[in-house]
Amino acid sequence: MSVGARGVVSYPFTSNWGPVNEITDVGNESDFRKLFNGDSTNLSANLIYKLAFAGLPQRVKAYRMASSNAKKGTVTLEDINTTPSLRLETLYPSDRVFTVVVKDGFEENEKVIDILEGSNLLASVKGTTIKQLVQELNGTDYVRVVSTGDAMPINTAGVNFSGGDNGAVIAAADYTRYTEALESEEGVNAFALDGVTDVAIIEAMTTFVKRVREDGLYLTFVNGGPASWDAAPTEANARSKTFNFRGIVNVGNGLDGYTSAQAAIFVAARVAAVALNAGLTDEVTPFTKVNKKLTKAERIAAKEAGTLVFVMEGDQVVIDEAVNTLTNPGAGQSKEMGKIRVNNTLDQIATDLERFGNEYKKGRSNTDEARQTFAAAVETEYLAGLASMEVIQPDYSYIPDPDYHGENAVFKAAIDEAYFAAAVTPVDSMEKIYQKIGVNF
Repeated sequence: MSVGARGVVSYPFTSNWGPVNEITDVGNESDFRKLFNGDSTNLSANLIYKLAFAGLPQRVKAYRMASSNAKKGTVTLEDINTTPSLRLETLYPSDRVFTVVVKDGFEENEKVIDILEGSNLLASVKGTTIKQLVQELNGTDYVRVVSTGDAMPINTAGVNFSGGDNGAVIAAADYTRYTEALESEEGVNAFALDGVTDVAIIEAMTTFVKRVREDGLYLTFVNGGPASWDAAPTEANARSKTFNFRGIVNVGNGLDGYTSAQAAIFVAARVAAVALNAGLTDEVTPFTKVNKKLTKAERIAAKEAGTLVFVMEGDQVVIDEAVNTLTNPGAGQSKEMGKIRVNNTLDQIATDLERFGNEYKKGRSNTDEARQTFAAAVETEYLAGLASMEVIQPDYSYIPDPDYHGENAVFKAAIDEAYFAAAVTPVDSMEKIYQKIGVNF
C-alpha cells in the first residue's frame, strides 16, 4: 500500500482554443500553452497559464468553458472553376484568424498549403491529389477538412477563416457544468475558479464542495475576492467566517497586481502539490510584492478568521499561515483541522483507505480473519509508512470496529458489511517558536 498521487488541481476557464466543456488532463505548462493557447489568449486561460504552473502541480485537470454560441471558424478554397475545392474548419471553436496560403510545390501538380496566424506559420502541408491534401491537413493541430470538391485548389496569397466564436460569454450555469464534470473525476486534490468573484457562483461552489466531501470526494476549494479585499481586509475575513469549513481556503489579499481571486489559482496548485509532511506556512512564493502590505494586527485578524494571506519578508513574498476557513469547529471537529497540512493529511488518509478497502474486498469472504488481516495490512503497510514520513504520529491504530464486530458489539453488521475504526494524530509543522531568555549578571 502507498500514498495515492497528489498534486492534481483543476480549473475552469475560457479560451480561444482547446476542447470545450470537458476535462482534459494536462501534464505541464508547455502542454497547456499549446492546447489552450495559454500564452496568447486574453481570456482567463491566460491566468491559469501564468499562475497555476507557478504552484508546481503534478497535473492539471483543465476545463475550457464555452457557451452554446461556440463555433468553429471556416474557410473555403476554390478550384480553377471557382467551385469549392476544400472546405476547412478550425479544430476547435475559436475566433482565431488563421490565414490559408496556397502555392505550387516542386513536383508536378503539387500544391503547398500553409496555415498562418499573423506572420506565424502554424502548419505547412503538400500533396499532388485532393486525397493527399486532406490526409495532411487532418493531421495538423489546427484544421480539419469538412468537405471536398473534385479539383485541386488554385493558388491564393491568403484567405482568412471567419465565423468562429469562442463561446466565452458564459454564465453561472457554465460553472455548474464544470462541477458536474469534476464530480466524476478521481484523484483531484484542489480546485479554484478563474478569478471570478460573482457571489452566486461562489455560493454554488461552496454548496458543491460541501456536498461532495460528504460523499467521499475530498476536494479543497480555494477562493479569493475582488481587488477591494486588498484595501479592506475585513471583507475577506467576513467571507472566511461565513465559510467556516476545512475544505475551503479563502485567500485574503493579492500580489503582483493580481486580485486575491486570481492568486487563488496559485494557492490551489500549492495546496494540491505540497507534500503531506511539509507545510505552506512561511513558504516563499515566486512573486515580487503584495498589492498592499498588512499590519501586524491585520495579519492576526486574518489568522483568527481563517483567511490565508501573503506577507512581505524582506524582498520576498511568503504565505503567512497556511490556514483554511475552519475557525469555529462543530461536532466531531477540532481547531487543528483549520490547518491546510492537517486537512490534506486527513483527506489523503480517507481517500487512500477507501481505495485500499475497495481493492482488498474483491473476492474476500467477510470473516473475522479477513477483517483482522486487512486491518493489520493497513497498519503495517500504510500507516507505518506515514508515521515514518512524519505525516502522522506513531500512536496510530486501525482495527475492526468493536461497535460492530466482536463479543461486545453494540450494533449488528449485515452479513456483507465490514466496519473498521482508525485513529491517527496528524503531525503539523513547527510554525510558532516561543523562547524564554534568562539573563544573568
